[in-house]
Amino acid sequence: MDRNYINIATTGLSLKVLDELKTLIRKLISNEYSINWVNISNSHIDLLLINENFFDSDNIQNILQKKRCPYLKITKTPSQNGYQLNEHTLHLPLEKVESLLDWLQINLLSYLNQETTAVVADLSNEPLLIDDKFIRNLHSPEHAKLYLFDDKGTLAIIDNRTQMAWLEPSRQQTQTNQSFDFTFAKTSDFTKVSRKKNYYLQDWLWNLIWHSKNFGNLATEDKYFKIDHWPQPYQKEYRKVSLQLSACFIQGAKITDVANQLNVSIDDVLRFVTACLMANNGKFISANKCAYAPNSYLENSNTDNHFFKNFIGKIRRRFGL
Repeated sequence: MDRNYINIATTGLSLKVLDELKTLIRKLISNEYSINWVNISNSHIDLLLINENFFDSDNIQNILQKKRCPYLKITKTPSQNGYQLNEHTLHLPLEKVESLLDWLQINLLSYLNQETTAVVADLSNEPLLIDDKFIRNLHSPEHAKLYLFDDKGTLAIIDNRTQMAWLEPSRQQTQTNQSFDFTFAKTSDFTKVSRKKNYYLQDWLWNLIWHSKNFGNLATEDKYFKIDHWPQPYQKEYRKVSLQLSACFIQGAKITDVANQLNVSIDDVLRFVTACLMANNGKFISANKCAYAPNSYLENSNTDNHFFKNFIGKIRRRFGL
């Protein structure tokens, strides 16, 4: 099954030129493809449109080298050879669209049509491109409504200002992988989700990543981490371990200390921390800011063990778990 969306990024273009290109490209590309206009920092770009004056900058050259995507330099300078599209340079205004259509077919659409399910399956083996900047952009209040998707299609539309999420009906209990991405939500995107029920954004994102066991971790074993809020697992079988981990990390704790103390696999602890990071719940801290002391909950201490069980019991009753 071929991929049915195209991510296009732009940089250095005026609003007038950008609107002209958006209209033109939408007319030239079949409606079988959904076009996502994404930020240049997006982890997956299929086509980059660049103001010719910015092309030689170190930033643009680094992006082209890293992402290796097709690109077009946009200029209003007349072509010396009379061609409005020459190699990777597009001269505006475009009088005949056939040259651009041919370029898109050769440099973009033919490549997309060759992508198969096997390529999609290999995504799980690619290096994780999600980083701190990706997470900041995902949760930025300036990015009010975002469309979230992965290689299986629509996940949700989120609103960072109201902290709400609206889900694609068939993916309410789902997982994702390294293809997880987002772009600004268009009006047409709202037809892909159900607005009959909204979800609290932080809880939904935490559950999404927690259930994604093949999701790359943003955490490493030797780090110290502190959460701001107690995650709320949707499924009962995960509530006990979540409460135990939360009771440690709400104080600030070293990841390996928590895994050893609770006898929880390091992979599960890393997945918990990764889910919290993606949900914008907590941050890495220095060792001297940690209040959690592993020896205070040693299993061979009946008094401390009794205290810990009572503490967890009170928390569970408080949240009705």
